[in-house]
Amino acid sequence: MSAHDPSSSRRQCLQALLAAGTLAAPAWAATSPLGLDQLQGYANPLPPLSFEEGGRVQGLFADLFREMAAQLGLPASVEIQPFLRLQQSAMLGPGMVAFPLVRLPEREEMYLWIGPVLRRRVMLYRLAQRSELEFQGWSRLGKAQVVVNKGTATHRKLLEDFHVPPAQLQVSANYTTALRMLVAGRAEYLAMNELAAAWAARQLGLPSDLLRPVQELDGEGAYWFGVVPAARALAQQLQEALEQLRRQGRVDALRRQYGV
Repeated sequence: MSAHDPSSSRRQCLQALLAAGTLAAPAWAATSPLGLDQLQGYANPLPPLSFEEGGRVQGLFADLFREMAAQLGLPASVEIQPFLRLQQSAMLGPGMVAFPLVRLPEREEMYLWIGPVLRRRVMLYRLAQRSELEFQGWSRLGKAQVVVNKGTATHRKLLEDFHVPPAQLQVSANYTTALRMLVAGRAEYLAMNELAAAWAARQLGLPSDLLRPVQELDGEGAYWFGVVPAARALAQQLQEALEQLRRQGRVDALRRQYGV
């Protein structure tokens, strides 16, 4: 015989009162047709797509996520998490949404993908003033150092596709720190997506012509939302909400708002 569960008895009592119309529905009873009472967003810190400012998570993807949730009639909360932790958190349940994500072959089966939202273009930069640097390919990198953000798709690409020795990578925790490292002379090159590079320069009060691109590292990808494979109904409705917002002009409006 199973142990008595007082919370289960209280819930059954509340449900009986609700059926009789004598109580207003509590928050947990107001679930959507998806069986969810809210959506939880986990945002990879990637300004201007997702970042925290003034105690609130902002950015094109964060705002778009909230508007997509509103289209489904669901409240939404968002928190910033480093990418590796974000992947673990987003696997916890069907109401959890991870963003912005780069769709890579090794991640394909990890998520159901909603999007694409925005093209992704990654460049290798040098400081414009360092005209003596002539990038002649990865095999002729010499002893030059490259700054890259830890755990990103770009970090993986430098290691696995371009075979840059780990000893020649200066790994940074965030985009503004990465740019500071380049400016301080700790490396000759910076590998970063062009949106984050422009954002980091603005955040540090640096001129827009500070960086000079020397090679495109990746121009085929895009940024997406992702949900766990079990959440097929949620993925479908989020995709429909995204397309509705696109037709209404909200996606383009948010792109203009955040300068992308």
